[in-house]
Amino acid sequence: MIAARGDLADLRLADRVFAPHYAAAVARTVAGQAPLLAEIGGTPVSEVLVGERFDVLELSQGTAWGVAADGAVGFVPIEALSPLATVSHLVVAPGTPLPIGSRVSAAAAATFDATAVRPLAGPHLSVAEAAEALVGVPFLAGGRSGLGCDAGGLIVLALALAGIAAPRFTDLQAPTLGSGVDDPTDVQRGDLLFWGEQAGVAADDTRVIHAGAQGVVAIERSFIPPDQIVVRRLP
Repeated sequence: MIAARGDLADLRLADRVFAPHYAAAVARTVAGQAPLLAEIGGTPVSEVLVGERFDVLELSQGTAWGVAADGAVGFVPIEALSPLATVSHLVVAPGTPLPIGSRVSAAAAATFDATAVRPLAGPHLSVAEAAEALVGVPFLAGGRSGLGCDAGGLIVLALALAGIAAPRFTDLQAPTLGSGVDDPTDVQRGDLLFWGEQAGVAADDTRVIHAGAQGVVAIERSFIPPDQIVVRRLP
């Protein structure tokens, strides 16, 4: 996914993408959690969370078209954005007015339960610990917060809690995150597993935490055909 349409593209893509017009991104901070739409009035494909950066390329019909922090491109409501602000902490657990995955200033973090926020600079949870902390989160198409996740959203959120940036969607996550493991049965705690349009985090060598119709749950890896699994191991 790149910020390019038939009529407009991100100026940062000018050396790779031809468009009749280019726009220089204007950085904003998300002030209110909001869906990210592929087109105005369309179905949410993702969402933006409080405290994240959003690069605005165009304002139209009460929406801002641009690039989210995880690289997803789409439209968000203008009222969800505010001037660029400094954030220093990540919401990592329930117990705040904001869902897991939101980012806040040091001043705001000081008003929250100390166990519910962590500095963005670390220390971080491990990827497996982060995924385990999300068990019970409902499934939500386009979701990537503690209020609801889809397959790719779970990976993005778990890695964010571990201090790792990741692309939004599984088709970009599978070839780019970590390094490939040749033997799909050689699975270790914290490995990322991809099969079809699904994805998960290995809790151990037999269980995988993933976001499915029942929400974020741990399933037996034996339920996934080995010939469909792509295993990626993070450093």
